[in-house]
Amino acid sequence: MGEVLVRLRRVLHWGPLIALTIITIVTISGSYSAIQLWARPKHRVTFFRWPNFIVMYAWLFLILKNFYQALHGPGSLPRGWKPGNPEDCQFLQYCKICEGYKAPRSHHCHQCERCSMKMDHHCPWINNCVGHENHASFLRFTFYVPLGCLHGAILNANFLYRVVTNEFIYYRPYFQINVGWIIMAMMGIAVAMGAAIGVFILFATQVYSICKNETQIEEWIISKARQRRKRAARSHGVQLEPFVYPYNLGSWENFKQVVNFSGRAKGNGVEWPVKEGCNPYSLSIEQLEQKKEKKEHVVEAEVVRPYNGACCPCSHGLCVALCGSPVDRRVPIETGDSFAITKYDEYWVYGDVLLSETEMKSRHLVSSRGWVPRHCIKERRSEGRGEGSEGMASVPTTTHEGKKATTSEGKKKKTKEE
Repeated sequence: MGEVLVRLRRVLHWGPLIALTIITIVTISGSYSAIQLWARPKHRVTFFRWPNFIVMYAWLFLILKNFYQALHGPGSLPRGWKPGNPEDCQFLQYCKICEGYKAPRSHHCHQCERCSMKMDHHCPWINNCVGHENHASFLRFTFYVPLGCLHGAILNANFLYRVVTNEFIYYRPYFQINVGWIIMAMMGIAVAMGAAIGVFILFATQVYSICKNETQIEEWIISKARQRRKRAARSHGVQLEPFVYPYNLGSWENFKQVVNFSGRAKGNGVEWPVKEGCNPYSLSIEQLEQKKEKKEHVVEAEVVRPYNGACCPCSHGLCVALCGSPVDRRVPIETGDSFAITKYDEYWVYGDVLLSETEMKSRHLVSSRGWVPRHCIKERRSEGRGEGSEGMASVPTTTHEGKKATTSEGKKKKTKEE
C-alpha cells in the first residue's frame, strides 16, 4: 500500500499529468472515430470493426502498464552506503547529502534527493529517474507510445475524411456529429503525431545508449575524459593513459543487460561486468580525477545581491529570466555568502554556496550546489591570481611526471625573475 501511495504522489506532478492528458485525448478521440467507423455498412468494414478496438486498447494497456512500472524508479542506494571492502572507498565518490559513497555508475539526483543506481537521466514525464531497475519498462513505454499514437491519429484522420466527403449522409452514425467532436478529432491528430515523433526520437536515443551500455551522464564523462587528455597533450606535452570505457561488452550483451525475457534488469545495480583487463572502478577513478582538476578552476566569489532560487526571476531582468535560463537545479543565495564558481553561462553561473551544515539546515537547503544569476556574484581578486595562476589551473594532476615538470618550470622561472 505504501508503494502505491508513493507512485500516486509521483503522478501528481505536471510531467505525468501532461503525459496522461495526452494519452486521454488520443484515446477518447480515437474511440469516437472507431465507433463512427463501426456504424458504416458491415460489408464495407467487417475487417476493421473488432481489430481496431482490440489493438487500440491493447496499446493503451501496454502504455499504462509500463508507465506505472517506470514510476517505480531506478532503485537507490541506502543512506550511508559503503562498499564491502573498505579499501575500495578511495576509488569512489562521497555523497555529502546521502552521507555515503556512490557505487559505480550511481549518481545523486537533486530532484529525487537520492543516489540512483545506473542513473541515465531524470525524466519529468514520469517524475522519476531512469536507471537500473526501470530502464526496461521506460524503453517499452517509449516503444508503445508512438505505435498507439500513430494508430489513434489514423483513426481520427479516417473519421475526418468521412466528414469532409459527406459520407455520413448515406447512413446514420451512432453519435451525432458536431463541431466539438470534429475539433476533438483534429486535436487528437495533432497531439498524437507530436507525441509519436517526440517519443520515437527518445526511444531511438535510448536504444542507441543501451547498445553502447552508456548512460547520458556517462557519455558526458567519457567526452570530458577525452578532452582532458587532449588538453594535457596540447598544453603541457603530458601523455595521459588512454581512457577505456569498461562497461561496453558488445551491442548484444549490452542490450541483454536491460531487455530480457525475465523483464528485470540483470545485476544488483552495484557490481557490473567489465571488459577483460579493465578495472571495475575505472569510471569512478576518472570522475575523481575530473573533479580534482575542476577544483583547480574554481573561482572564489562573493554574493552582492540575494536570489531566492526562482525559475524565472523577473526582478533580476528579462534577460536573466528568459534568455538561456538553465534547466538544472537553482540554489537560493543571500548577500555576503561565499560562492565557488565552476561553470559560466551568459547570464548565469554554476557552483557551490559555501555554507556550514548548521546554515544549510537553517535555510532548509538540501544541496548547496546550483545555478544563480551572474550579476548577483562578484569575483574576488586575490593576490595570487593572474596569468601564472591561470596557467597552473589548467595543468592536469593525474601524473607525477606532469607535477614534477610543472614544479621544475616554476623554479626556473623564479630563478630568472630573481
